Formats: sequence, structure tokens, C-alpha cells
Amino acid sequence: MIWHPLVWAFWIAAAAGLLLYALGAVRALNVIQNWSPADADIVQLQRERHAETAALFGHWSLGCLTAAAILGLTGVAVVWHHIVPGAMCGTGVLQALGTNGSRAMIFWGGALITLYGWRVMDRLDCQHPQGVLTQTGARVMLTAAPFLTLAIFYSWQALMQVESVPPVSCCAAVYDQILNDASGSAAMEWFSPISLWGSLAGSGALAILAAIIIRFPHRRPGALMIGIAIFWTIGATVAVKQVWSAYYYQVLSHPCPWCLFLPEYYGAGFFIFGCMAVVVMESTALWLADITRSRYPILADPAARRMHQAAWRIAMALAGFTLLTTGPAIVWRLRTAVWIDGSP
Repeated sequence: MIWHPLVWAFWIAAAAGLLLYALGAVRALNVIQNWSPADADIVQLQRERHAETAALFGHWSLGCLTAAAILGLTGVAVVWHHIVPGAMCGTGVLQALGTNGSRAMIFWGGALITLYGWRVMDRLDCQHPQGVLTQTGARVMLTAAPFLTLAIFYSWQALMQVESVPPVSCCAAVYDQILNDASGSAAMEWFSPISLWGSLAGSGALAILAAIIIRFPHRRPGALMIGIAIFWTIGATVAVKQVWSAYYYQVLSHPCPWCLFLPEYYGAGFFIFGCMAVVVMESTALWLADITRSRYPILADPAARRMHQAAWRIAMALAGFTLLTTGPAIVWRLRTAVWIDGSP
């Protein structure tokens, strides 16, 4: 275990979020099993109170778990490499955490996206007294349980093994992989332009869809939006790693996204990947609001407003991502008259 104040803060926030989630999940399970909105007896009134309590615990839990995830990301990106032998950035920390660290990050992402989707549905459900989304929201809330359980489990496993691992090679491993894996490097050279132009095309497509939703609120591109957002996120991540990061580092052949989080590069990684996270989360919200509008006409107006809000947030996140990635590249091109790879 890393005995660092940030680790304690992470575990306190995670434990609080897990406890609040468990309290809410118990009440949500009762809502799923016994919900009967047609009844008006005392038992149904108690179920409605349980549903409101579950929602309250769920919102508090999401806040605590989000804080824990941010603390953990901050630790990996800019803090813990100082106490991991051989580490210079988050790459070395993840090497020390092993496969459990990567698994923990994946399940943390799944848990937060699921709970954020539940939050969107709960907010929509509050817009009408009939509570037509109460049971569905309770099911979505319980869906986060396996993700959250595995996230906590792998986080514990990863942090417990840090002090027993040998010194890590950190970014030296990145250079060794480039120098020794000729076939992999050739494949990446072929894939990098595809990811670059794919991410640019995806940004344009998402921006157009967001503009359509803002201008024509009765259109239904929710499924298309989230589909493009998923593929755009993959392509944009590779493009940041292989192309855009070079303009921050001002060197080629250093595809390490974790160095972008360091103070030497103004913590650009937090903003770049934060914009990507906003696109994914709000695309999910837009998709859920679109489904709600089609299945529950009585919630059409609040769902349309939520779609409009999500479209604006996606547009602003895309603008921020584009500025943070292409901005340094354009400045380099104007200053040197060539791109960083030497092409005119």
C-alpha cells in the first residue's frame, strides 16, 4: 500500500460513496420488487418514500465516487510517481499497479457512466408526479453494483502491491517498444493517420449532430450520437497519443499520454481527456433522454430540454478539445513553416 495522504483521501471518498450506494441500492431493490403506482395505500406511500431516499443516497454516492475517481486519477497522473522507484509519470505508476490498476480504471469508468445515466433518468423522472421512470431508474442504479464492486476490489489489489514491485522503467519502456518492435511501429505509423483523420471527421460529425439537435429539437439522433461518440473517443485517444502530444513535448516518438498530465505541460491531459469524458457522458445523457421522449410522451418536454442541454455541452467540449489539440500544432506550423514531422 502507498502510505500517502492522497491514498487515504481516495479511500475515504470511495468508502463513503460505497456505503451511500449500498444504502440506496437496498431501497432501490424494494422499489423494483414491490412498486405499484396504481395503489394509494400506506404501503405504496412507503415505497415512494424509499424511492426518494434511494435517489437521495444515489446522488450523494455519485458525488463521493466522482471525487474518489478524481483523487485516484490525480494520484496516478501527478503525485504517486514521486514515490514509485523509477517512475517519471503515470506510465510508471500504472506499471507498478500492474494489470489490476488498468482494470480498476476501466471499472471505475463503467460505474461512473452507469450512475450518471441513472442520474439523468432520475432528473427526468422528477419532472412528472406519476414517476414513470422510477422502476427503470432503480434497475439502472443496481446495474452499477458489479462495476463498483470490481472497481473497489481491483483498486485495493493494485494499491496493495505497489511497495513490493521492483523499480519500473516508465517511459523508457515506451522508447524500448518503439525501437524493438519494428512491425508494431510500422502498423502504428499506418494507423496514426487513420486515427487522426477519423477523430477530425468524428469531431465534425458530432458538432453537426449537436447543431441539428439545437436547431431542430424534434429530431432523434440520440443513438447515432452515442455511436459516433464511442468510436470518436477511441480514435481521438490514439490521435492524442500518437500525434497531438508531440506538439506539447516538442519531440517525436514519445507516445505517452500520461506525461500530458504533468505540470511541465500545464496539466493539459486533465483538460483534453476531461473534454472527451464530457462528450461521452453527455452523449449518453442525450441518448437516454431521446429514448425517454419516445417511450414516455408525458416526459417529452423535459427530455427535449435535456437533449438541448446535452447538445450544447457536447459542442463546448468539442470546441475545447479541438483548441487544446490543434492549437499547439497550428502555432508550431506558423512558427516553423513545417509540421513537427518535417512535412510542409
